[in-house]
Amino acid sequence: MSTRAHTVPRFYLSGFLAPESESGRDPFVWLGSVSTGEIKRRSPKNISIARGLYDGPGGLTGPDETIEAHLAKIESDASLSIGKFAAIPVGKTLSLPPEIMRFLAWQVARTPGWMELEQRWVDDPPFDPKAELLEPPPPGFEKVRDRLRSLCLEEPGTGVRREVTTKEEFDAYRLRGWKWILSRDDYLEMLHVQAWYFQVRHFPRLSWVRLQPPNGELFITSDRGVAWLVDGVADTPPAALRHPTAQVVAPLTRTVALVGRHGTGALNVTPREVNRLIACLASDWVAGPTSDLVHQALADRDEVYRTRRASQYIQ
Repeated sequence: MSTRAHTVPRFYLSGFLAPESESGRDPFVWLGSVSTGEIKRRSPKNISIARGLYDGPGGLTGPDETIEAHLAKIESDASLSIGKFAAIPVGKTLSLPPEIMRFLAWQVARTPGWMELEQRWVDDPPFDPKAELLEPPPPGFEKVRDRLRSLCLEEPGTGVRREVTTKEEFDAYRLRGWKWILSRDDYLEMLHVQAWYFQVRHFPRLSWVRLQPPNGELFITSDRGVAWLVDGVADTPPAALRHPTAQVVAPLTRTVALVGRHGTGALNVTPREVNRLIACLASDWVAGPTSDLVHQALADRDEVYRTRRASQYIQ
């Protein structure tokens, strides 16, 4: 039987609860649909559920290891760490706990919306098996072992599919323009490698700042709660985070968010601007502590998509 998995963890969503519900038996967040604009109360335990999504080993080596169990350990460590981090008084010198950065790295790579982007990126550039890497992979990559399994390719136009098992066959079909159709096992291995890259390569390059909103203002999150812009462009591949204009936002709770960027100059950003970026890059839903806050974020998203003023998300 497939595992009932949360693509956004319950503990994390509980950081965005409606304040009036925290002391009750049924705490809730306000959940807003990006497609319909409908806003309703939902318990974190009933949000963002997908069966069988993480049923597999990914990049783990043991035959009985699963991504689901691996994520449970990451979430347990992050839950404690986020609670302690959020309780540190404003003004104290901060260092970002590795448990939080590891959680954010995996949270980027584990969502269905991210997986859809990966399929798009696989087929966007012309395939060139001899293309040089822009930079070498992180230390330790050479120890990654290949797994022997068939890969699925599809001919555009006809929809004919072929299963191949060798790199030579794969390259030959790709050079002819065939699409690589990613399987669940492909996604899980890519998830694992991508999370590792975020953790050891992409995120450490950035300078991170903790934001806490003024009284009366709060943060939201979404089904893609770690979002970024690069030169005003959304949904860029992770390698684009090397660009000097890259800015990453990651709300941790309704009262704490992180912003990562290049440079250490003054950061002038409002909670509304953070929420707007989170809403603009959401795939299906946003969630927050008040109905008004979620409504405002969805309205800002609609305005951005109408006017295409992407560069105005965050200045």
